[in-house]
Amino acid sequence: MISKTTLVTLAVGLAAAPALAQGLGQGSPDAPVTEWTAADPDTMGLSLAVLDAHLDLCQRSVADACLVAYRGHVVQEWYDPRYAQRTESQTSLASAGKAYAALLTGMVAAETELDIDDPVAEWLSEWQAGADSAVTVRHLLTHTSGLPRLRGCPPGGPDCQDDWTAYATTLDLAHSPGTRFVYSNEGTQLLSPILERAAGVPLHEYARTRLFEPLGLDSTRLATDAAGTTLTYGGPYTTLREAAAVGQLVANGGTWNGRQLVPADWIEAVGTPAETSPFHGLLWWTDPAAGAVWAAGSFDNLVVVYPEHDLVVVRLGSNPAQDGASTRPAPEVGYYAPSTFHLLRGLLENRLPSPTGG
Repeated sequence: MISKTTLVTLAVGLAAAPALAQGLGQGSPDAPVTEWTAADPDTMGLSLAVLDAHLDLCQRSVADACLVAYRGHVVQEWYDPRYAQRTESQTSLASAGKAYAALLTGMVAAETELDIDDPVAEWLSEWQAGADSAVTVRHLLTHTSGLPRLRGCPPGGPDCQDDWTAYATTLDLAHSPGTRFVYSNEGTQLLSPILERAAGVPLHEYARTRLFEPLGLDSTRLATDAAGTTLTYGGPYTTLREAAAVGQLVANGGTWNGRQLVPADWIEAVGTPAETSPFHGLLWWTDPAAGAVWAAGSFDNLVVVYPEHDLVVVRLGSNPAQDGASTRPAPEVGYYAPSTFHLLRGLLENRLPSPTGG
């Protein structure tokens, strides 16, 4: 029997959100992307107690919206009233957008002469000499370029540069390439000009025509800076269901409506831990023991995928300073925490996890 909480969640969510994808991209190549159907989680063998606990976590963490999709069906969907009342309901995924850049890198590499083991200098004339010449595209994807993690403005604040790519090319390396995992927005941003030069078109246009439109994502777009440069370190702007569709694409092994949008071996690669970090692949975070890969950004923006179980979970959050700070309550708990992943494992195992995470 479906719980009262989940019934309310489904009813509110389905009324507030547009239809998205029939069968979550598992139909025929010519099938219209029209509807993403809801399902009774009880009949699918999911724990209603865990779903209720997840909804409580979303609300107490002051999420904008949360969604759980299982086996191609929405089993939980919730929107905070503030989110539903916006005239523009798109949310920036912040650094979770790095995972989108990873998918685009695999697509461009499959279609062009780009090889991720190419030196960055082959694509950026600014890096033709010195230590920079040893940095490869793979290093950018694994946060091992040697560029430092910068904070503040300047240097390094994500909103303080008119031209982010121009800024990133001026930075000196702090470490030898390939030796240390150092989370770097600047390193990830250098993917933008590389992908554009390899593909021969602006990256935001490539993303729209080659990825977002085939997925039926009408409201998703990559962010650009004041110079018109496509951002790969952060963004994109999207909606709850459209973010879930990208997660489902990963769960599908890169296929959608019978089309292989992203190479299957690339989907496997993004979730394979790099030598320098046991929990990071190619701009996707990963926990192979738990069978999970995820994209994570500021304000607890998350797209979590359990490919073997066909489970996708999305949480959207926004900057309180930019979204009614005077009326927005403070979070009681954080969402991006090990306890959340224990909770999601409990959903798959049809049991509430213990308070200690067992």
